[in-house]
Amino acid sequence: MYLVGFFKEIEPGFSDFPDSIYDFKNKLDPDIKPMVLNYLTQSTGIFDWLETVRDCLNREKVIAGGGSCIWSDGEWIFREDLAYYVKEYDVGLPSKFIDKIINNHGIPPLSDETVRMDLDEIMGTINRAYDGDRDMFVEP
Repeated sequence: MYLVGFFKEIEPGFSDFPDSIYDFKNKLDPDIKPMVLNYLTQSTGIFDWLETVRDCLNREKVIAGGGSCIWSDGEWIFREDLAYYVKEYDVGLPSKFIDKIINNHGIPPLSDETVRMDLDEIMGTINRAYDGDRDMFVEP
């Protein structure tokens, strides 16, 4: 499994993560933006909670609805606010993830039940990232 959109600027616990949102800002091809947004918002919610988080590029903006909720398609793990950053800042994503989105026509491939069965693996991947493992990050 891979992490995407866990940018070091989003929260203090990510400061050692390799990806900076500034390297991805304005990098998304506008022609595929609707497909990417559909994929991100239609994937499976793994951990859901109600909260507001600050926009890491403009701290005066608030992202409502659980920005740090965890979503997955069974292979890629991302925060709910990744869709916000794609929508607002055309944040690009690793080509391997984009290829998967395009190949699936913007529709996540797995059912919610299948993805949730991978909960231990999803949490293990996130915990390994916090512990310093970088194998789950993919080059852009």
